[in-house]
Amino acid sequence: MQIVNGLPVINNLSAAQNYAVNIDSYETITQSLFDSAPYPTTGINQLTFYQLPVGSGVGVISGNAKTPEDTNMAAAGNMPAMQAYIITSLEIEVQPGVTTSFAAAALPSFFGTAAIMSGINDVYKIRSTGYLNLQIGSKSYMQEGPLMKFPASNDFEVGGAMANATTAAASQFSASVYGKAVGPSYVLTPNNLLLIPNQNFALTLNWATIEPVVSAARIFSRFMGQLMRAAQ
Repeated sequence: MQIVNGLPVINNLSAAQNYAVNIDSYETITQSLFDSAPYPTTGINQLTFYQLPVGSGVGVISGNAKTPEDTNMAAAGNMPAMQAYIITSLEIEVQPGVTTSFAAAALPSFFGTAAIMSGINDVYKIRSTGYLNLQIGSKSYMQEGPLMKFPASNDFEVGGAMANATTAAASQFSASVYGKAVGPSYVLTPNNLLLIPNQNFALTLNWATIEPVVSAARIFSRFMGQLMRAAQ
């Protein structure tokens, strides 16, 4: 490189590359690709995931545009340029009563006789039926059910517990209840699936029969695996 008065002479793009802040390299990190959707009290036939990125749609808790609390999708229904994702396993998490205002009937611990154990019954209704469909491009790569087959690797766990201070005062009754799917993760390995840049895809949860629930819920779909992205 030519030096004049102690300074490099940059007279072509090749010389400028020595000072580039962007490098032609990719990094791979372990991170889930997730999205969430509301399950209404009236029930529903289908929920679709990964079609609304951050800043669009409506978040379950906020009631406003989706934030990273709702999804980490950067593009609508596809992997953005310079990113790819390797799916190694699939998870579905059902969070009963998680809405813009938490439903007392679905909280895992309650006091008094008026509470309803929808944290168990609602989750069982949603989990024991339905099926998952993963669409990549124009092809359905997976149809599998019931949804009980897709437990979440990270969840909230509570064993059943009840207490009653006196039989004469029913309002003294308190309990802690919670239900979730358990078992091994639904692993795709060794037949992992690669979502290339700009590859369109969608995941749907489908129910043949609309099943009402006591409390609305938030449902998460998660791809577990590795995110590949431009290093800088």
